[in-house]
Amino acid sequence: MQDIWPQLRNWFIARERFALATVVKASKPSPRGVGSVLAIHEDGERFIGSVSAGCVEHEVIEAARLCLDDGKVRWLKFGPGEGFPWEIELSCGGSIEVRVEPAPHLRSGVNDTFVDEVLRSLDQHIPCVWRSDGETDSLEATADAFRETYERIEGEARVLYRFLGRRKRLFVIGASHIALHLVSAAKMLQYEVVVIDPRESYAREERFQSRPDEVCVEWPEGALARYRLTDTDALVAITHDPKIDDQALAAALRTPCGYLGALGSKKSHAARLKRLAKLDFAEENLARIFGPVGIDIGSKTPAEIAVSIVAQLIRERNKDR
Repeated sequence: MQDIWPQLRNWFIARERFALATVVKASKPSPRGVGSVLAIHEDGERFIGSVSAGCVEHEVIEAARLCLDDGKVRWLKFGPGEGFPWEIELSCGGSIEVRVEPAPHLRSGVNDTFVDEVLRSLDQHIPCVWRSDGETDSLEATADAFRETYERIEGEARVLYRFLGRRKRLFVIGASHIALHLVSAAKMLQYEVVVIDPRESYAREERFQSRPDEVCVEWPEGALARYRLTDTDALVAITHDPKIDDQALAAALRTPCGYLGALGSKKSHAARLKRLAKLDFAEENLARIFGPVGIDIGSKTPAEIAVSIVAQLIRERNKDR
């Protein structure tokens, strides 16, 4: 839900008629995991997100139209032996089950207050769980450690617990040429991107083809203090200026930030680690920094370096999945 929220929120605000399709079961291999969402507008022509690699979406869209007609929740199973023509089975050979239901504001048991609460939670990144039994919906507070979406049987109802948290965030330290491409790549991956650079001549929004969510013209220590970095966040320092990069890395090392990277050669990274060690950071803490940042793909241009960085970020993010 978080990944498609920048587009989906407009449908919620306008109280558009649409259905939500959610993957509630998935066997490996499968193109999309549990919690993946496809939103389908009543016109059947507009949709946001996905529940597969494109092989079952047509069937899901047809089911969504029926849900919007009669207001009933439906479950669709895709995979070997499920009775569908081979054309819409999963090309990977796995299986998924998809829950399809009308948007909450289309059900009689839900009022506008609930939709406003969903908007506030997703806009302000307030971790919570959206509970839906197909007739009523509610939001429940949750610990930040709870990050799952799942369905379970309660009485005679199949209840969906949909985790809502913050979008993935990337903090880019330095608005260099590489940063222009890195922001574009991160936005494509649905990251919320914050660029931090105390140099006014660099930190100008008009330089970016894909605009960051925020540009902070200040030193990293002060800017990062306003955010509570968690293990779902990432930070990449790319100014090549130790005064700026070291300050950002030092601030991030004092948090559970999930991914830390710094641009530079092996020699410059070794010197960087020595400087940071003088700030009383332990060796195992300093080992969290990927330096030189990025996967070695023989990158030469700023765009290629940006690709190598996001490739490493994706690899590290998916390691435990």
